[in-house]
Amino acid sequence: MLASFLRFFLSTIIVLVLPYSACEWPIFGQSPSARTLTGDELVRIGQIHDAQNHYPEALTYYEQAVEAFRTQKQRKGEAIVLTKIASIFERQGRRRDAAAQLRRALELFSKTSNSAVHADALYALGRIELWVGSREEAASRFAQAKDIYRRLHNEPALGAVMLQSGLLKVSDASSEEGLHEIQQVFDAARARRDDEQTLAALVAMGDADWVLDRIQAAVAHYEEGLALLAQRPHARMEAGLRLHLAALAGVRGREEEGIALAKRAITLYQSLPDMSGEAASWALLASFYEALDQGAEAEEAIRRSLAIYRQQSVTIHAIRPSGPSILTAPTESRSPSRP
Repeated sequence: MLASFLRFFLSTIIVLVLPYSACEWPIFGQSPSARTLTGDELVRIGQIHDAQNHYPEALTYYEQAVEAFRTQKQRKGEAIVLTKIASIFERQGRRRDAAAQLRRALELFSKTSNSAVHADALYALGRIELWVGSREEAASRFAQAKDIYRRLHNEPALGAVMLQSGLLKVSDASSEEGLHEIQQVFDAARARRDDEQTLAALVAMGDADWVLDRIQAAVAHYEEGLALLAQRPHARMEAGLRLHLAALAGVRGREEEGIALAKRAITLYQSLPDMSGEAASWALLASFYEALDQGAEAEEAIRRSLAIYRQQSVTIHAIRPSGPSILTAPTESRSPSRP
């Protein structure tokens, strides 16, 4: 069971939730009306619900905003709201639905001037295409996003895409090119004292080392990341790093060490809360207990993991809009930009 979990973990390792750009959402100029909410106002209300994870309410306001912008032929406004809807779908695990919204947004962005939000949509769609196995399409999206970010001189956003692109190249046998791209991001982030992206680059270095079966180097990069977090705590990043280190402890036959790391990851994921991370941590913990012939502990860890997965499935089903959405499209972390 441990071996199968590690194969699954490694196969998905390059789909990272990396730091995102800090660009602001544009203001769409319409005066408030006493009777009818403008597209801007609908978006702002949706953002309030979105920030509180009230997904059904957020989707309702976003969908109304899409209709308002479409009626006013404000293509850029409509496209931006579609990326917000895609972000919710992605967080719900509805990646194909998210991809459908992003493709519609990109069609609209193609008729407007390039912007950071356009690049964000390319980056988000590339991540999803990578997740579903469309590697060539993902590489193309990343290249387009990097081009826009370079022209906008948006270094943090450019670095985020370069890390993802570099990992993809490493996994596709272009290891030297990929490692060079990741190293560039690390050097630039450290030079401008961007601790968040320096940490993301360290994680990417560790992931690249793991893909290349350089286990000791991967551990060293992850531990360096933890040392950086000691100066600037970040629960989500710490949880992810400890889960990575726990999995590598299993690779090295250090199950007791892996148990301690997985338990710490569970505590951190519970504090966030992050159901997906917690479930993965319980599953890995079960593998360690099984390897040590601790059957009762393994069964309990598996039970907890399955309970979370079932709860996630029920939750996602419950918040899926009833009936056809006005945004339904025939085809299939969170957008890098935030308001």
